[in-house]
Amino acid sequence: MDDVEVIAEAPRLFAIVQEDACDGWVAAWGLDFGDGSTEVTRRDGGLRITTTSAERALWYFTIDKTAEARLVWVESAVNHDVKT
Repeated sequence: MDDVEVIAEAPRLFAIVQEDACDGWVAAWGLDFGDGSTEVTRRDGGLRITTTSAERALWYFTIDKTAEARLVWVESAVNHDVKT
């Protein structure tokens, strides 16, 4: 398997951001594997879930009515040199 194949199989990284009237913060990080499997970990390590999608993971963070939750897909700004 070459580097290009590895990168093509890489999961998509996302953050779940929560915001209240005064502040915003990254509540959790997640990996979407693109096959119906998504792993999410709260920043403090107090919650780890496996779900079917990033959108479904977001639902868990909308239960807290004191803060709005939104999904942010993280796109890599790093230009990787890939050797094949």
